[in-house]
Amino acid sequence: MWVLAVYLPIDAEAKKKQNTLDSILKERKDVETNVMSMSLQIQAQKSLKSAYNDFLRQTPAIDKMPGFIGSLLRDARSRGMAVERLDGQYSSMDSARRGIVNPVFAMDLKGGFLDMGKFLEEISRKTAFKGVQKARIAYDDKDNTLLAGRFVIEFKALKGIPGEGK
Repeated sequence: MWVLAVYLPIDAEAKKKQNTLDSILKERKDVETNVMSMSLQIQAQKSLKSAYNDFLRQTPAIDKMPGFIGSLLRDARSRGMAVERLDGQYSSMDSARRGIVNPVFAMDLKGGFLDMGKFLEEISRKTAFKGVQKARIAYDDKDNTLLAGRFVIEFKALKGIPGEGK
């Protein structure tokens, strides 16, 4: 009788509290998982925003492209290469991307093989570099130590200053 009157209600209350505690612990675990997920998303967002800002800061605007190319030519000359010809064309003004243009430049370089390779490697590290469309290297018969190369290089440039006109 004592078992029915006292023990069973206490046992039922204890089980009810244990179930409540289990549900609270599960909910706490779910909240912690969501907080961790949101924290990772915020970090990824900050990283992407930082990379985008770096891209905008390092990529020249289309009106600053002559200065950018001028600095590339100075770098080539400082590496001991001669820039014999430079042709520019804006091949993708009607680009699918709204704010980015891909100007293409054809450069005729003359220099040592390793110097040419180092120069192209430096260009490829720049944020504004998109790719080499064509390259042709020929041995220069007039000068035994130099190579002559024609490189068609595509860059990225911004159509305007980001945030302009807003």
